[in-house]
Amino acid sequence: MLITCPKCESKARIATSKAITKETREAYCQCMNLNCGVIFVTYTSVCRIIEPTGQKPNSDLQPELCKSEDINQVNMF
Repeated sequence: MLITCPKCESKARIATSKAITKETREAYCQCMNLNCGVIFVTYTSVCRIIEPTGQKPNSDLQPELCKSEDINQVNMF
């Protein structure tokens, strides 16, 4: 997902984020333009589910989604 600076429209990076609700995350972003460098907050939310399955992930096929460490975050590395 590309985040752009609301001030200068350059690329921005997500420095950190936290869950607000099950469907919403708050992200702290920083502009990559050295002359701007503005820091801003964005929200990302689920607005609808396109293809509902209602099934939990299969631990044999997707073990990374079934770890019990933190149910809100997937360890991708």
